[in-house]
Amino acid sequence: MLGVCAVVCVWTASAQNALTVNSTTDGNGLFSYTFSLGPDPYAWCISQANGGGIQIQSYGILDLRSPPGWNATVQPSGLITWQPSGSDPVYVGQPSLTFSVQSSSTEAITYDQSDEPYPTGTLFGVVCSLPDHEGIALGLEGFSYLGPQEVPEPSSFALLILGTLVGVPVGRFLRREA
Repeated sequence: MLGVCAVVCVWTASAQNALTVNSTTDGNGLFSYTFSLGPDPYAWCISQANGGGIQIQSYGILDLRSPPGWNATVQPSGLITWQPSGSDPVYVGQPSLTFSVQSSSTEAITYDQSDEPYPTGTLFGVVCSLPDHEGIALGLEGFSYLGPQEVPEPSSFALLILGTLVGVPVGRFLRREA
């Protein structure tokens, strides 16, 4: 079992330059992610057969935009998974693919942590050689990206304070009018 893990880990490590992710924001809550081939002679093959996909965490999700032939699912936690909808394999970066998230949060932050609240994204599938697309090994590749900053939910105490601050001047104004 250790030999299998060592082979997969070695291929995963050597394929970490098989992917380039360019993330952008328009400052109005639209975050876009373009996946292109990296400098190494490998590509990531994603298909329904190998269960591959692309996952990112996001917050305040209002809308998702996927390239043609891709489906998105969103968990209640804000974890987005994009997977090809057809049965044919997709070689990520051939051509470049752009996915977008429209968020209620306009503040950007780099998702580059190993855990919540801003974990790195993950692409999982089969590492394939270029240009022949021969499968080498199953694996995954983590990547950093810009995403929406989490907007904390207002606490009950904060809402009580806000209600008091707004309610007192309105009450005083209404008493003066009477």
